[in-house]
Amino acid sequence: MPRTNRVCPRFSDAEWTLLQRAADRAELAPGGYTAAAALAAAASTDPSAAVADYRRGIQELMESNRQLGAVGNNLNQLTHFLNAGGQPATDLRHLLHRIEASITAVDEAVAWMVRR
Repeated sequence: MPRTNRVCPRFSDAEWTLLQRAADRAELAPGGYTAAAALAAAASTDPSAAVADYRRGIQELMESNRQLGAVGNNLNQLTHFLNAGGQPATDLRHLLHRIEASITAVDEAVAWMVRR
């Protein structure tokens, strides 16, 4: 659906710095972050809680992303081991499938949070 209505909020330098940091952490542009936070608050019966829930959701997704990065590091070590002639454990395919499913789930959660 096209977005034709516009609001142009103004921020002090300190507020703008906070907004930019939050947007960076959420991996969104400041305008997109502002719109997402405003819509989450507007759609809720408790706007303050909605903004806090949104921010907590973003933080949890970022933590999931960090943990998946650590898994990726372990996979690089495993690849090095296998390339050096090591033999894979029998559960390796199952583990790789679970990792792929986890990455997909985080990607879907991020997309859902952005669309809210």
